[in-house]
Amino acid sequence: MSDSRRRNLFLVIRRALRQPFAIGVLALGAVLSLGIPSLIPIAGAAAVVAVYAALKLQDMSFIRAALREAGEREREADLTSRTFRIEELDVDSRLRMKTIVKLQNEIAEDVANSPVDEVAAGLADTVEQSEHIVDRGLAMAQKRRELQRYLNRTDLGAIQGRIRNLEAKLQPEGDPVRRSEIESSIAAKRQELDDFHAIEHASARVLEQLESIQYAFEGLRARLVRIKSTDIAEWTAANEELKGELGGLTSAVDTVEQSIEEALTR
Repeated sequence: MSDSRRRNLFLVIRRALRQPFAIGVLALGAVLSLGIPSLIPIAGAAAVVAVYAALKLQDMSFIRAALREAGEREREADLTSRTFRIEELDVDSRLRMKTIVKLQNEIAEDVANSPVDEVAAGLADTVEQSEHIVDRGLAMAQKRRELQRYLNRTDLGAIQGRIRNLEAKLQPEGDPVRRSEIESSIAAKRQELDDFHAIEHASARVLEQLESIQYAFEGLRARLVRIKSTDIAEWTAANEELKGELGGLTSAVDTVEQSIEEALTR
């Protein structure tokens, strides 16, 4: 049995055991066992509940409800975690991410409330794709926080001043060994300066990408709102366009993530 099937089995059985019937039977068995006293009533109650759970494993509507409830719990946990992560961001990233999350929720609601049931099902992948972009945007914003920490604790003026001082010392220096040492120090400081600018650039690109995600989501939301037709073909065509735009946005995020990784490993 695969891990996913084992997990689904557990979720269904857990829901069955939490039903009023199962709880009532077990409670009655426990009371009778204490009153007699004997283990027979509680054992009988456990057997009845086991049969009840086995029957529920054959009930497709019960299974779907169990999986739906589990999914909702996971989504709530993810949203709670996401909220805490967003609050830890810098001000600019936090404002962008809050707007992006709000727009993505509105897109999901528009799809769920579409006038044709087949539309909601067809757009489910698109909604999931937009959720994935939100998660990646948040991950980028968290990495930007690391970049900003480096930038905030690094004195750019001090680095530039040190380079100028070393260059001033190099010019009159006649000792080859001493010149070599000074040149090495200058090279190291220039590399440090290049690293600073690369990290600064990567940090700015993250903010620009978050802005692009926000604007793209605003466009997607506006397009869904404008579609009033119940024609499935029109919704399907719109969905293909949305997928294409989200695919392009995903590629842009890939590029920025690579830029961040390069900046962090310099």
